[in-house]
Amino acid sequence: MKFTVAGDSHGSGVFGVIEELPSGVSLSIEKIDRQLQRRQKGYGRGQRMKGEEDRAIVKSGLWKDLTTGAPLLIEIENKVSSAEKSVRSIPRPGHSDYAAWTRYKLNDLAVYAERSSARWTAALTAIGSVASQILQELGITLCSSVIAIGKVSCERPTGTEWISRNCGSPVFCHDEIAYREMLKEIDTANELGETLGGRFVVIADGIPAGTGGYGSLFERLDSRIGKHFMAIPSVKGIFIGNPDVSLRGGEYHDKLYIKDGIVFRQTNNAGGIEGGISNGERIVVEASVKPIPSLRRGISSVDLSDLNETKTPYVRSDTTAVPAAAIVGESMLALLLLEAILERFGNGDFCSIKRRVKDESIPHWNDGFGEEHDR
Repeated sequence: MKFTVAGDSHGSGVFGVIEELPSGVSLSIEKIDRQLQRRQKGYGRGQRMKGEEDRAIVKSGLWKDLTTGAPLLIEIENKVSSAEKSVRSIPRPGHSDYAAWTRYKLNDLAVYAERSSARWTAALTAIGSVASQILQELGITLCSSVIAIGKVSCERPTGTEWISRNCGSPVFCHDEIAYREMLKEIDTANELGETLGGRFVVIADGIPAGTGGYGSLFERLDSRIGKHFMAIPSVKGIFIGNPDVSLRGGEYHDKLYIKDGIVFRQTNNAGGIEGGISNGERIVVEASVKPIPSLRRGISSVDLSDLNETKTPYVRSDTTAVPAAAIVGESMLALLLLEAILERFGNGDFCSIKRRVKDESIPHWNDGFGEEHDR
């Protein structure tokens, strides 16, 4: 399976493509639109999101709401046009403006903002919802929660009760006390003309043990997660599992136990991945998001047209995009996990894939391979 996105921030729209999907999967456009609305709504979003009405338009790959095995192409139309008419020559520190100009040499920094804008994450969210729907049919669920905005933070969620609770939070945080403080933090930053970063966690439950591999460096699930999550705008770092590496090995590593013939663990510090392969526990990914580089109060910069020091002009933006980034994180994890699962269980028709996943049992030590090898 392959996936990509295209389109400009203020062009006709943004587009998401998934190739090599299995055929016969029933997709709900309503569920895709619901995820798109979640991405738009987080508290701290800017004026642009009030003008957009993100809806998924499937251009190919569906027949009577079923996937056909052909490339699936989804368009999200842009409703809001660019407010910038003049050439922009003052780069925003923290954005791609200056670095991209040194590479591509086009003398209008707005060009780079079109591609580097987080607007393309609408397309990723749409195709990520497709992946989530397929995973759900396989018994795999994904959820996210914001665990820090600015200086306000909370503990990661435990159990499954938080999954429904965080839907009522304007910042998609499972902790009611923390999210109310996060709202105040955002309001204060907005008054100051500042922006905020933070952290979110994404959890995948039900991933079959043995997904991923070590046949190549980038077959590893953790390698895929690092590669794909670092592509999310403003994400500056990730951690899989428990980030408290001050623990000694005897405390950190998840001990194995046996009960009724089943191997189990009491902890999940590894975050569901060992040696690049899923171990049957929940996959837990935490990501750190930097503050948005477009500040209403401006920040010191240089006008590249005359090389004079100046302040950046204000380009409309969010106060924080951490809640939206959490939704994008769900989509990214869904896509890369589906990719790994299809590599393992094959593609083609979805009924056959479901049967293979269901029939996959926990391997036994005396499965016959060892005896044959000993000969």
